[in-house]
Amino acid sequence: GGMVYGFLCGLSTIERLSTDFFGIANSKWERARNVIVRFAGLILSVVLIMITTAVLVDSSGTGSPCINCRYISCVAFPPWANEDNKWWYCDDCARVTADAKLDSRGYYSLAMSCPDGVIKDVDLSDTAVTDRQWIRKQLPDICRKNCDNLFAT
Repeated sequence: GGMVYGFLCGLSTIERLSTDFFGIANSKWERARNVIVRFAGLILSVVLIMITTAVLVDSSGTGSPCINCRYISCVAFPPWANEDNKWWYCDDCARVTADAKLDSRGYYSLAMSCPDGVIKDVDLSDTAVTDRQWIRKQLPDICRKNCDNLFAT
C-alpha cells in the first residue's frame, strides 16, 4: 500500500521539467492531460488513504484485514540466500512459544506451538542442548523446519 501511495503522491507533486529543456513543444492538450493526471493522482491518493483508514479503524486490531496482502507487502531478504541465512523473514515464527523437557543430560524434547496453533513435538535428544537461551534463539528456525503452516490464522 505504501508504494502505491508514494507513487501517486510523487506523481502529483513532482516538479516537472520545462519542455524547453528537451526542446519538445507541447500542445495545449498534452499540457491539459498532464494537469489532469497530476490532480487525478492527488485525488486518488487522498481517497485511497481515507478508504484504508476506514478499513483499519473498523478492524479489530488482532488480525489482518487483508490476509493475502502479506505476499506482496513483505519479501524475505536477500532472496538469493538459503533459508537459514535470510536477514529477515515474513512468517510468524518469531512469535512461537514452546515448552522444553529437561533431564540430567539436557533438553531432550520440545512441545512447540506453531503459528497456526498446532502443537508439534520436536526431538532434541540428538543435539544434547543444555542452554535454555540457545533454544529460545533457535525457536524461529525450529519452527520453519517443523511447522506446516508458518502464518497465524
